[in-house]
Amino acid sequence: MSFRASQIDLEPILVGLNNAQRLAVTSPSSVVQILAPPGSGKTRTLTSRVAWLLCPPQSLDPRNVIVATFTVKAAREMKERISKLVGNGVEGRLVLGTFHSIARRYLVKYGHLVDVKTGWGIADSGDSLGIVKRIIKRRKSPLDPSQVRSRISHFKARNSSPAASAPPPPSTAATQSTQARVKDISTEDFVQVFEDYEAALEASNLLDYDDLLLRCLELLKHNPECVSNVEAVLIDEFQDTNFVQFELMKLLAWKRERITIVGDPDQSIYGFRAAEIRNLSRMVRAYPQTLVVHLEQNYRSSASILLAALEVIEQDPNRPKKPLTPTHAVGTGPVLRRVPSAFLEASWIVSEIQRVRAMTGGMVEFGDIAILVRSANLTRNIETSFVKAGVAYKMVGGLRFYDRVEIKTLLDYLRIIQNPSNNDALARVVNTPTRKVGDTTVKALLDEADKRTKSMWEIIRTGLGGIWKGVKIAKAAEKGLGDFVGIILSTQKQLEEDDQGKGLVDVMEFLMRKIGYEDYLRRSYPEDFDARWSNVSELLSQAQEVERLDDDEDMLPDIDGLPQSQIEQSRLQLVLDRFLSNTALANEVKDDDEPVKQGQVTVSTIHASKGLEWPIVFIPAVYQGSIPHSRAEDTDEERRLLYVAMTRAQALLYMSCPVRNSQKEKTKLSQFLAHRSLHPLLHSRGPTLGFSSVQSIGRIVGRECPSEVQIQTAVDESGIASTLDDQFPEKDPSESDSESDGLDEDGIRLKRRRLQNEQASKTNGPLGEGFRPVISRERPAGRMEKPPPGVVVGFKSAGSHMQELKETRLNQEAERAQVAKEKQRRGPVMVEPPNRSGSLIKVAPAAAARSSKRPADQESLLSYFGKRAPEPVRKVIPPKAPTATEVIRDKSVRDKNLKEQIEALPQPKFPVRADHHSGVMLLSSSPARVSSKRRRKKEEITSSPPPVFSVPFSRHIEPARAERRTVVEETTTTRTSATVIHDAASSRDTAAVTNSNTMAIATVVTMAPKRRTLGVRRSMGDGWRNRASAKR
Repeated sequence: MSFRASQIDLEPILVGLNNAQRLAVTSPSSVVQILAPPGSGKTRTLTSRVAWLLCPPQSLDPRNVIVATFTVKAAREMKERISKLVGNGVEGRLVLGTFHSIARRYLVKYGHLVDVKTGWGIADSGDSLGIVKRIIKRRKSPLDPSQVRSRISHFKARNSSPAASAPPPPSTAATQSTQARVKDISTEDFVQVFEDYEAALEASNLLDYDDLLLRCLELLKHNPECVSNVEAVLIDEFQDTNFVQFELMKLLAWKRERITIVGDPDQSIYGFRAAEIRNLSRMVRAYPQTLVVHLEQNYRSSASILLAALEVIEQDPNRPKKPLTPTHAVGTGPVLRRVPSAFLEASWIVSEIQRVRAMTGGMVEFGDIAILVRSANLTRNIETSFVKAGVAYKMVGGLRFYDRVEIKTLLDYLRIIQNPSNNDALARVVNTPTRKVGDTTVKALLDEADKRTKSMWEIIRTGLGGIWKGVKIAKAAEKGLGDFVGIILSTQKQLEEDDQGKGLVDVMEFLMRKIGYEDYLRRSYPEDFDARWSNVSELLSQAQEVERLDDDEDMLPDIDGLPQSQIEQSRLQLVLDRFLSNTALANEVKDDDEPVKQGQVTVSTIHASKGLEWPIVFIPAVYQGSIPHSRAEDTDEERRLLYVAMTRAQALLYMSCPVRNSQKEKTKLSQFLAHRSLHPLLHSRGPTLGFSSVQSIGRIVGRECPSEVQIQTAVDESGIASTLDDQFPEKDPSESDSESDGLDEDGIRLKRRRLQNEQASKTNGPLGEGFRPVISRERPAGRMEKPPPGVVVGFKSAGSHMQELKETRLNQEAERAQVAKEKQRRGPVMVEPPNRSGSLIKVAPAAAARSSKRPADQESLLSYFGKRAPEPVRKVIPPKAPTATEVIRDKSVRDKNLKEQIEALPQPKFPVRADHHSGVMLLSSSPARVSSKRRRKKEEITSSPPPVFSVPFSRHIEPARAERRTVVEETTTTRTSATVIHDAASSRDTAAVTNSNTMAIATVVTMAPKRRTLGVRRSMGDGWRNRASAKR
């Protein structure tokens, strides 16, 4: 089909693009790096860039444009989008597919230039693991086959091979996870297994997934003219490329160096597959002319979900700051739910799914919900709960279509027909259906093949000719092997016939008749025969679809002067090669090859969910050991993994953490979610889902919101226990607070709160009755509530506090009355500093007259603190209370003993800060300052804020407890008078001082005898500034 660029309409390509997307699409730069965060429209941008390159004035030939993706599904989606933008069948002319499928095309056409044998096949993951298992078993090695296979792939992805004397490959941030799993593998043993593995692949004429890339890299290095026609290379998910793929990109684009990539370093989660996040920076160094375009608008998630996800990913201090703007409203905030156990966590998920579906009036279907887990083993409780509740679900990343027994058996027959040297495929089906060829015979044939470095097919053909060297074969088994060889040869003959009326489906039906496949399945699987035979019919439909495609779609353009492969193949053989390659490469990545039905909840690993989205997402088991995983050494990649999971959600995001996991072990909240910046953004319970919330969900997912009547009807019909998330406790009532994870309901760490309380207790000392410590608590902005009616916002007034202490004052008056009754029985008393026993008052002889008089305008400290605050409502200024001097000068008072004189003095006052127990919100208060022991003495004389209000000092407070009470004075310069009563027989004059500092009243009362001149020192020119030196 001919292609003319003038036929492409440019308008549909650019319509709807934002400024950043338009720049990335239309940039004339030869090398463009598009950094696209989740939901920013990267697929739309990349497909538009492809279409723009095909339009005038660029007018590139689609056969010379390479578009590489990472999954078959992504390639299929991109092909569909390009078809809609460009049309005219242009998408079929592009060299579009996964890296491995593109490499296969070049090896099919030019593989002979690097000695790739004809008729080679692709060893999928099952074949590779089977070869490794057989080698380890033959060597009687204790190595784990999965670990060995993973390490083999890791070496190949770095284009290296192990050496007997070399240590394990150096650890990097992207490879530490794999290194941790294979560090116990002996290097010498591994080298031997590696060599045997490579020899087995060569004997079977197979290339594994890594070999496809390595052999293609070898081809392009030695024969760069193979890609001399390439005009542009475009790559999706560039952050997931490994070293070999990066080198392939450079070789594919060597002629014109026109490259466009799309990637996001925040979504690099395949380090265990040797993905190199450094390829992004490596690309900029390799191509200094690179234009970097940031896509900053998110079209997927609500603003609240996006903000929480950003708070997680920005915990990485080495991550560059990148803006990301939501296009949706704030929406409903994410939920971080605590539940007692993993079992109850699964039950809560089911309950919340049913509640959300009811509260949205059926607008949300089961197919709109996904459960994303870090590891597949976390799904057991969830699956059990789904089954009990009758909730249909689908496991993504579970048993894939091509791994089903009835499909894999038929494909193995076809692979042997295409490449009889495939030992593993032959070993699996040589006795299916049964031909009396037992496992012992199969093992003997495989061992003989390995010993003679030949294929199992050659050993069987030679033995059937009468020469069974080294193998003892029973007559019944020999007859069965003869029948098997006859079936393969007769089917190969069907392929070689160039009959235009025959298709691949006809050849497959011929094969199934020869082996009696339908009867075999009916006998072997009577319970689910219909479902299995339906799968076989689906496979035939896929074969028919491949045959329908244009034969040229899978071919590369011819290069002048470059020798082509001389192998002659029939039309059906070419179709079979393409069909088997598609099925093998479909298993390359665990891609979801089946659409999720509307009635099924998706249960998936986070890795398998990449690139997908759902209106509602649940992420269970967000605790240490799960995410980050206990075996993960690259914490940054684990953080990115959680970020990817959170950004799959469009409207509602639920995360849950059981107090105890499935093994009944105590858990600790994931370090990524325990960060203080996240506390205001996460709700501890599911949303109430009022009508406005339902409307918001509908706008985000683009659906019509049901009416309130419809919602109420759905709720009534659903039979849910409650319209709120209140059916499951946050922790087991039997769990003590000491076993908590360190977070209380407000997100404040309990350990820190205990330390604050202890420091406050040390600073303020034990307080008297009616006084409470004021602990300032910083409230998260996202949880601030409006103050209830009648509650004063700010600091508490003196009037409100005095009302609260009314009962206390009545008790004090009763005590004073009791003291008055006993005053006649006691003699005079004097005030002394408290002794070690804490006693403040003791009996003394009669007091003598004062030796001097204090100035008329000077008052005592007690009189100063005894002033009562005015009533806040009536604002009536009370009459001036008599000073201590005036009281003592009064004859009726002077005739009394010293204790009675003290009782007659005005009561002292001191300020009290409002606390959080009385309903008053401290919107602007700060946490109580915590002082170290070293600085506490210094802080007693530092300046303090002015007092808010005062209350009468309770004289019955125990002296030892009042000793440590700090009294706050006004900071403005104020002339005050103070009188310290020391001895009734002797008193001294004191001068007025300027008081602007903090002094504990107990400190004044308890001065040592040598400090009794404090009043005189305060009257000096330097005032209280000298009191520290006076103490010394």
